[in-house]
Amino acid sequence: MEFFVGLDVSLDETHLCIIDEGGRIVKEGRCASEPGVIARAIRHQGRRSQHVGLETGNLSQWLFNVLTKEGFAVSVMKARHVRAAFAAMRVKTDRNDARGIAQLVRLGWFKCVHVKSLDAQETRALLTARAFLVEKITATEHSLRAALRNFGLKMGPVARPHWAVRARELVVGHGVLEQIVEAMLRVRALLLDEMGSVDGRLVALAKSDPVTRLLITAPGVGVVVALSFRSAVDDPNRFRRTRDVGAWLGLTPRRWQSGNTDLVGRITEAGDDRGRTMLLAMWKSATAFWATPQDSAYARNFARA
Repeated sequence: MEFFVGLDVSLDETHLCIIDEGGRIVKEGRCASEPGVIARAIRHQGRRSQHVGLETGNLSQWLFNVLTKEGFAVSVMKARHVRAAFAAMRVKTDRNDARGIAQLVRLGWFKCVHVKSLDAQETRALLTARAFLVEKITATEHSLRAALRNFGLKMGPVARPHWAVRARELVVGHGVLEQIVEAMLRVRALLLDEMGSVDGRLVALAKSDPVTRLLITAPGVGVVVALSFRSAVDDPNRFRRTRDVGAWLGLTPRRWQSGNTDLVGRITEAGDDRGRTMLLAMWKSATAFWATPQDSAYARNFARA
């Protein structure tokens, strides 16, 4: 007899439910959200292969990797599909969620999510860290601009390399403002240094990957764009056709059809936000490139990407 496991995972605690082929509950309970503890809780001598299901979440990639190494067949489900399946549930508890996930696994009424490779996850973590640093650098500059503007001191348009010099020039002779500016500039300089080290790591990753190097040959596509798209797709073999990538990234229009009504709306915006943004950037750069005569060999390199 085959058994099916449903996991409702939270940060500290996981509710589990094990059912058999007939849908009868064999075991349920809760344990710490640690893959080793979960594996011991759902493993039982004499039970045949156990199919484990869990929703997408902050811990899903980690749990998927470790539980797969433990010998379980693990499926990560789209949280949106799971919520739709539980829409009729009158009493929503973690225990009932685990029961429902186990039944979904048994019936096969779910769509698996591709769990990215470790390399792709590390690349995305670096890209996320870079985006955070860029956001904080911009926020620091905007905050300092606003503080100086209250005293009639206007930064005006200034390039980032000359930003600190311009800020110091404006506050010469203002004791309190000089202290504020120096404190903010020290924070800004630290953030810029850290962003530079992250950028160096991203450049090294791009140079080591032949696919990323090929993507960068397209006009307007840099290291961040290429790595973002590369890490989002991860394994291209999981797509039957190239056009499926656009649908997966949410670039297909919404549609609602019933009887004589057929409404086509804006794009669905499903899938990876960063990947969708970078794909649009690549499309815009390609459109601008082919709109003007360029070296045909350059165009062929982009087409191969």
